[in-house]
Amino acid sequence: MGGREAIRGFAVQALICLLDSLQLENSSWKVVVIEPDSSNDKVDIRWEYSDGKIRVQQIKSSKNQIGRGDVVSWCKELEASGPADSYQLILAGPIAAAVLDDAPFGQVEVPVPKSMDTLALIEQAITKVDRYLSAKGIAPLSLPIRESLIYIVTARLLDGAVRGHRLSRDEFDGWLLRWIAAAYPEAVEQRMSANCAVLWSSVEFASPATISQRAFELNLPLTVINGGASTAVVEFFLLRVCSSNREMRYRPALVLPDVGGQFRERRSQGRPFGEFAVPPQSSIQMCVLFTPIDGVAYKTDEWPREKHHIELYVKYGAQRAMASVKRAPVQIGIEETSVLGTNNSRQVALSAMDAYLDLL
Repeated sequence: MGGREAIRGFAVQALICLLDSLQLENSSWKVVVIEPDSSNDKVDIRWEYSDGKIRVQQIKSSKNQIGRGDVVSWCKELEASGPADSYQLILAGPIAAAVLDDAPFGQVEVPVPKSMDTLALIEQAITKVDRYLSAKGIAPLSLPIRESLIYIVTARLLDGAVRGHRLSRDEFDGWLLRWIAAAYPEAVEQRMSANCAVLWSSVEFASPATISQRAFELNLPLTVINGGASTAVVEFFLLRVCSSNREMRYRPALVLPDVGGQFRERRSQGRPFGEFAVPPQSSIQMCVLFTPIDGVAYKTDEWPREKHHIELYVKYGAQRAMASVKRAPVQIGIEETSVLGTNNSRQVALSAMDAYLDLL
């Protein structure tokens, strides 16, 4: 085999591996190795799945027609290469009709052959990357970015083949998301917005720790849900409080024990708030204590007894801007202000239902 043919063969091998990696029906793979270490050098790609099963593949490509005799010989060699749960001989190029008519050969599957044309394989990969990313909640990418993504991933797969690198599914997804974030950050921002949610349904009003101050401290029970496929990082929350002619800002200060019991005691048990991670397909619940921000444009005195609107924002690590979680009205009256200067607190449920009832 000449140098040009060898290079084309490696490119076809990497592109076929990429196509299989992006195949939604092949979504349970956990680790893939191109050119794994083996004594007989018959295995080109080794797949490990989440259920512990192993699939090995050999890839043969040729511009000339591939006959049945060659296929039978290659299948015998692959089956003798070592134990596996399934074997596949992947062919690229023209093949004799008897190959598909008589397949499988022993335990070796022989799927419909791939194209030898690397440009055609790239076109297939561009289509599959759209489906793959859509399944993960990524907004559609422009054609130049998709093409660049295919070339980058293929180059990395070839580099891994030289070293016999074990590529995990998490690492593969990490490559894609990192390169997309660099080339098209809006796609990741939309993904985070679509896959992460913050549930907030009540606020606890309490007296500030310093008696001379009169602005409420606010305790919010929050639940952050990550429905995506990668870890989400919450950098901070922010509260905006507005009434008829005034505005306040609140920042997260402490994470408190669950609501219940004396507020001062729970406050003393709080830990400083800091950024936190929410693993994929999971949620985290916490009670966050917010304290007023002292700024020139913001009030930090006692809330007047009138209707206020409280709006909660969240900042994710993958987003450049904050996202609004919910805006809810709260009526401040004597029951709320009576907690000032005491160890008592008052919890108020938040609901946007009243605004919808007005429309009926």
